[in-house]
Amino acid sequence: MGDEKSVERNFVDTNIFLYVVQGHPQFGRASKEILERIDKGEKAVTSLINLAEICWWLERHGKRDQIENELKLVASILNLELVPLAVEDFLIASKFAKEYKIDFNDCLALAMMKRLGIKKIYSNDPDFDKVGWLRREFK
Repeated sequence: MGDEKSVERNFVDTNIFLYVVQGHPQFGRASKEILERIDKGEKAVTSLINLAEICWWLERHGKRDQIENELKLVASILNLELVPLAVEDFLIASKFAKEYKIDFNDCLALAMMKRLGIKKIYSNDPDFDKVGWLRREFK
């Protein structure tokens, strides 16, 4: 098995999936294009915590019956790797939370990206702009 850092991959934040699920009038199209590029060959990663956030959003908005279908859709995206968090990610995230003063779940994503050598995130969340080693893109 090869080094998990050897292939260049980008991280996909929860908001990308949610804009597609919502059919968001302003951000849905750009988000869908990102996911289509990944499905066509661009390598990408998201964490299992991001899947939990999708489920939480659907549940909170009275769409619990859509959870299974949405999870299947995310899991079906070719070239999107669903990566579990490691215990060390939580410890690193706690340090990032103090350093960057951003949401803990975002810090978990940062810790995973650091571990995997990922330096670009697809996200519409400007909090990620606080992280000097990370490039945020939303297009």
